[in-house]
Amino acid sequence: MNQTAQEYINEGVMHSKKNDFATAIEKYSHALSIDPANAEALYNRAKCYVKLQQVEKALQDFDTLIDNHKEVAFYYSERAVVRHLNKQNDKAMEDLDRAVELEPDKPFRYSSRAFIKEKMGNLKGALEDYEKTISLDPEDAIAFNNKGLVEEQLGYMEQSKKSFHKADSLDPKKTSEKQTSIPEPRQEPASKVNIEQKQKTTSIEVIKGEEPKLTVKGYLHQVKKLISDKEERKQFKQFIKNTLTGKKD
Repeated sequence: MNQTAQEYINEGVMHSKKNDFATAIEKYSHALSIDPANAEALYNRAKCYVKLQQVEKALQDFDTLIDNHKEVAFYYSERAVVRHLNKQNDKAMEDLDRAVELEPDKPFRYSSRAFIKEKMGNLKGALEDYEKTISLDPEDAIAFNNKGLVEEQLGYMEQSKKSFHKADSLDPKKTSEKQTSIPEPRQEPASKVNIEQKQKTTSIEVIKGEEPKLTVKGYLHQVKKLISDKEERKQFKQFIKNTLTGKKD
């Protein structure tokens, strides 16, 4: 009996969870031979390509996703990470700017852009984005922590102390060890990315738990540990961390 695209996708997810990314790619590719525009297959295959360091192929899948779903900020955010890894920083910033345009009231869009800006050396730009994050979510401990780190690098020592103090008062467990992190977005569906278009709304299933809150110590110790809401932040964290380290989930 011929398998459906969704059955191949389910098998791909299973192999992904076992870190057998090559086989997972085969399954997602079978699904795409049946349904070439299937967003779930494209997205998950792109992430597998990244894990295998096949960045160009990952970018091709993200390009297709965005061509098909131009209003989904999530995809721009994730493609930005891959572009950053591929040393296409100008294009990465274009994606992050677009994500902000699409969701200007979502704190996570600014905090994720700030994270990449900091890694690119644009400390003042990163500080502005963390300040915007905090204006939208005054209880985001990780944003205060990251803001303090940027202020420290800029030599704004008094401001930095205030930011760290505020971070500790909001969430001492998460900020007791100072480290650059992507703050956690709020109230996103647990395993779906909602895609809203002018005349229809669909939902794309993604591998649950692959976008955890990003915590990056020294960015791979500056490259050893290098994109909705709580669940999206979770996946963005793990996506960047695993991408930079090559570490398996």
